Amino acid sequence: MKPALIRYRGWFACLLCALLLPGCAGYKLGPVTKLDYQSIAVPMFKNRTYQPQLEAQITNALIKRLQTDGSLAIRSTDDADTVLTCEIISYRRMMLRGRRIDTTVPAEFRLTIEARVEAHDRITGKVILPPTVVSGQAETLVGSDQQSAERQALPLIAEDMARRTASLLLERW
Repeated sequence: MKPALIRYRGWFACLLCALLLPGCAGYKLGPVTKLDYQSIAVPMFKNRTYQPQLEAQITNALIKRLQTDGSLAIRSTDDADTVLTCEIISYRRMMLRGRRIDTTVPAEFRLTIEARVEAHDRITGKVILPPTVVSGQAETLVGSDQQSAERQALPLIAEDMARRTASLLLERW
C-alpha cells in the first residue's frame, strides 16, 4: 500500500472522530427533567366504589412503576418530600359486543376505572400536582364467568393508571 494512501486514511479517521465525538458531549445519566422533589410517599388509595380490592392493586402498580423509573425514591409519609393522595372515584363496565344467541349478555366489555390524584409538598403544602382525574381501561372477553374476566383485567387497568399517574408526576414540561 502506498504511504500517501495510509496517511489519507489516518487523516480521514481523525476527521471522522472529530466530527462524531462532540455529539456525545452532552450525554449524562439520570432523569431528563429536574424535579423540585426527590422522594414521594404513596399512601393507600381511597376506594369510593363498591368494587373490593381496587385500591391495593392500583397503589401497588403505581409504586412499582415509580420504582422502575427510579427518578423518585419511595418513602414513608413522614420522610418524603412529596405526598401523593389518590381516591378511586368510579368503576364502569361498557358492553362492546353481545353474545350471538342473546345480545343483552356481554361477550366482550371495556372496564374503566377513574381516580382523582394530587400531590403536595409535605413541608410547605405547595401544590405539585393539582387534583387531576386519571383513568385506566382494559377490554376483556367474557368466558363462562364475568367476575373472573374482570379480575383478569384489573392488573392491566392498574398498570395503565400507574403509567399515566407516573407520567404526570415525572414529566413536568
